[in-house]
Amino acid sequence: MAQHGSHSDDPHGHEHEFPERNPSVAHERGEENVRAVSSFGIGLAISVIIVVFLMWGMFEWFYAREDRANPVVPPAIRSEKPQFPPEPRLQAQPRLDLRAMHEGEDQILHSYAWLDPDHSIVRIPIDQAINILAAKGLPSKPATDLPDPNGFTQIPSVASSGRTFEKISQ
Repeated sequence: MAQHGSHSDDPHGHEHEFPERNPSVAHERGEENVRAVSSFGIGLAISVIIVVFLMWGMFEWFYAREDRANPVVPPAIRSEKPQFPPEPRLQAQPRLDLRAMHEGEDQILHSYAWLDPDHSIVRIPIDQAINILAAKGLPSKPATDLPDPNGFTQIPSVASSGRTFEKISQ
């Protein structure tokens, strides 16, 4: 480390590397006004306290005005049967209602019942219906991919989701 020189004003006798001193640059010590900053802070604190009490008074005035507009209901009126609002109402116990709905759905899915006795239509449990369908299979369209006399085969069109046919050459 290069040393530019030692300064004799170091109280411990250490030599430090300092940039050159510029005597025309210094800190202005007389510019801060402590009294002005302190008075501003005190004024701000007092203003906040005044605003808090004004807001408290304003809310008390609102409460009093609302109490005058809506007087307390006498006990004789409170003892009458409460009237419910018109349907549909909010659910009082949505979890119990959901559980009851699921139990009803499970009862429908896992039990036998007559849907139309006149036409002999019954409901069977879903597991049994799946097994019957798996054993029988689903109905399908007859095969139409036989070649026509011109050497083309008709296949269901992709663009029409199989509703129309298109001809392809073999």
